[in-house]
Amino acid sequence: MTKPAYTYDELDEIFRGKGDDDTVGMSLIDGLIAALVAGPVFVHPAEWLPLIFNGRVPNGLAGMPENLAVNTIFNRYNEVSAILADHPKAYRPIFMFDADHLVVDHWAVGFMRGITLRVQEWTEVLLTDMRLTLAPIFLSHDMGTGFLPDMPKAEQLRRRTTAHQHIADAVVALRQACNPKRSTSSKPAKTRRVRARRTDLP
Repeated sequence: MTKPAYTYDELDEIFRGKGDDDTVGMSLIDGLIAALVAGPVFVHPAEWLPLIFNGRVPNGLAGMPENLAVNTIFNRYNEVSAILADHPKAYRPIFMFDADHLVVDHWAVGFMRGITLRVQEWTEVLLTDMRLTLAPIFLSHDMGTGFLPDMPKAEQLRRRTTAHQHIADAVVALRQACNPKRSTSSKPAKTRRVRARRTDLP
């Protein structure tokens, strides 16, 4: 039975209003979810939901706005889980659009926030060739270039222009690599309206 929830656009508007660049929105949430679903370790929602709700666990009372927001987030989490498991070629990130201009960096920030929740487990992944597979994500925001110390700056700039086209494939590859050995027992670690929507990119 589907629980009452907002649409993704509605939730984005609730969080972002008219669109502050540093505000958590649906695209950033989607990047976080991608890291959580495809990454090397399960993280309990009680740990990552506060990243979205200003450092606190949201109100769980049925019918309340925060509960509807949580249901929407879980709907996307479950959707991504099912797609990556059963129809990986159909996976599409939720990027942002400012008019017709594609904005990817919010999604990349969300993904990298997911990495910070389990640095030890992610370090084991990023010391393999998977780091280069995930390069399109890291190249999509300046803070991600630190994950690519061996890639010349000129190459980073060249690849950044088309990086968004390869992010979906990177998430799929990450999930396929991590899922067989995914851990579920890790201890917790200590003004313009910009729309967010799934993309069909060339």
